[in-house]
Amino acid sequence: MSPYTQWSHFRTSFQFKLFFIFTLLTFLIACLLCSMYIISERQSYHHEASEQLQLRALRLADAVRIPLYADDREMLKMIAKEMVTTPEIRTVSVSSADGTVLVEVHSTNHSPDPPESSETIEQSAEVRGDPFMDSLEAALTGTNNKTTTDLLGTVRIERSTEDLSLAVRKAVIISVSAAIVFWLSVSGCSYLVLRKLTRSFNVLMNGIQTMQDGNFTSRIEIDSDDEPSRAAQAINKLANALQERNEDNTRLQTERLDFERQMFQAQKLESLGVMASGIAHDFNNLLQSIQGNIELAALNLDRNSAAQQYISQAMNSASRAALLAGMMLTYVGKGTVTKKPLNLNTMVRENADMLRTAASSAVRMELHLSTDLPIILADEAHIQQVVMNLISNAAESIVEQPGIVSISTGVQDYDPDYLAGSVLEDKPDAGRFIFVEVSDNGCGMSEETQKRLFDPFFTTKFTGRGLGMSAVMGIMRTHNGALFVKSESGCGTTFRALFPAPELAPEDVLQVPDALTSPEPTGISEKPLSGMVLVVDDEKSVLRVCTKMVALCGFTVIAACDGIDAVTKFREHADQIAVVLLDLTMPNMDGLIAMREIRGIRPDCRVILASGFNEEEMSSRMDAHTPSGFIRKPYNMKELKAELSRVMMSS
Repeated sequence: MSPYTQWSHFRTSFQFKLFFIFTLLTFLIACLLCSMYIISERQSYHHEASEQLQLRALRLADAVRIPLYADDREMLKMIAKEMVTTPEIRTVSVSSADGTVLVEVHSTNHSPDPPESSETIEQSAEVRGDPFMDSLEAALTGTNNKTTTDLLGTVRIERSTEDLSLAVRKAVIISVSAAIVFWLSVSGCSYLVLRKLTRSFNVLMNGIQTMQDGNFTSRIEIDSDDEPSRAAQAINKLANALQERNEDNTRLQTERLDFERQMFQAQKLESLGVMASGIAHDFNNLLQSIQGNIELAALNLDRNSAAQQYISQAMNSASRAALLAGMMLTYVGKGTVTKKPLNLNTMVRENADMLRTAASSAVRMELHLSTDLPIILADEAHIQQVVMNLISNAAESIVEQPGIVSISTGVQDYDPDYLAGSVLEDKPDAGRFIFVEVSDNGCGMSEETQKRLFDPFFTTKFTGRGLGMSAVMGIMRTHNGALFVKSESGCGTTFRALFPAPELAPEDVLQVPDALTSPEPTGISEKPLSGMVLVVDDEKSVLRVCTKMVALCGFTVIAACDGIDAVTKFREHADQIAVVLLDLTMPNMDGLIAMREIRGIRPDCRVILASGFNEEEMSSRMDAHTPSGFIRKPYNMKELKAELSRVMMSS
């Protein structure tokens, strides 16, 4: 801090105000005492000089009595000259009784006409003829009762005051010096005393100023128990409360921003999920119509026809489109999930070997697999998709050769604090998890990229679709797992996926209800199918295709365009309808409500639900009424015939 700043702070302090007032008061007192002393000394000098001069005049009157009586002027002049030899005597004069000046002698040390500014002292004494009255004692006591008839004359002595002025000047110098020393001493002592007395107050004011500047972390030092210290204690408590409130406000503000960010992310994901679900549903309906028509067209062509290869290519493209729709449903957690015991090490080895051949030769893959890794309950296709996406992204992120992709597996217990860092909205409960970790030393990701990493259709690849990581998030959400990402631009990326360790033995694993399980079509009886089937779908193109496919399976078909129409037609043909092929999502009345209405008419009616969603999604929405079978859109003739045969043969 500069001296000017220190002086500015000191000048505005309480200590300076008290010091200034006390110093000014001390200065005035010193000046007053000095003036009184000088005046007293001056008066004392003048009074003493006057008394001495009066004594001289009396002695001179005694000396000139006889010469004055004898009128001996020469003697009078000689006596006067002797008196004038005294340095301070200016003039000596002797006068007769009638006032005639007989002798007047002036000192040679002084001018006969003193300047107007010069001050003199004059004393006179009477010369009387009575010798007893001329004694010194009578003159001092003033017991002169004689009349003026004995008066012989008067003597007058005049002295200068130059010696008195010099003495007064010396007294002034001494007194002023003493006053200055007194003032400085008292001022210095008062500064030290006031500094001690006002230290607590200054510390208090500095602390208040610091808090006014917005710094609530500093505290006022307290080293006494006076009033300012007690006020400082109260202010410290207030500062603690304000700091706690400020920290609470900051924490609440941070939590609010985090909550708003999470809400925004959840709303965004929910909106994307609704959009993806709607698109996948409509897309599956379109694929059902496309695949069905292609398959029907293929049935009407000769096996050796040239058009068959084009039909086959179209079917393959439709199948890949169905996989894309499945990825979109997987993102929203509504894809097909068939959980079964899996060995994560085996899947990692298979995918690593497959991707090692496709990746650059400079990318080295290192496997660190746990030897005693427990099994997990998961969908094999989904877990393969997770492992493949993580490994392929790691390999593609390595732009500077050589590169290393490290894949690790293991089992570990995780607490809620660690699981809170998962990128998924729903955090799993603490417990034992089986993990797979994929690390690379590639280009890494910026914070902006990490924020959009799991957004559908967001990609940093030129040829990417932006559905890989969003599907990974959906799969981990479906498997009640956790996903962690650690990345920094230029420092590589680490993904860790956690899967809950199963608590039951593999044979006790909870399976999907039999009512929703669609077994493989192998072993299906080739017995011709017959009977009446009610086909219900709100999409006309899908309804036409499904009606034709069911008819080709050997059934008599009744078509209905929605749930209400289905209930009406089932009521008309309740005794004749063997199976109802019912779409799940329809306007006016969806498939579940329609199934309850149909079962209300005939409880033993066989109902097959058709949907693009998975069985678990449907199971969560069902009550006591479970369907007899389930078929996932888009399906082909083989899958449809197998499911119809299974349902027809079931009791």
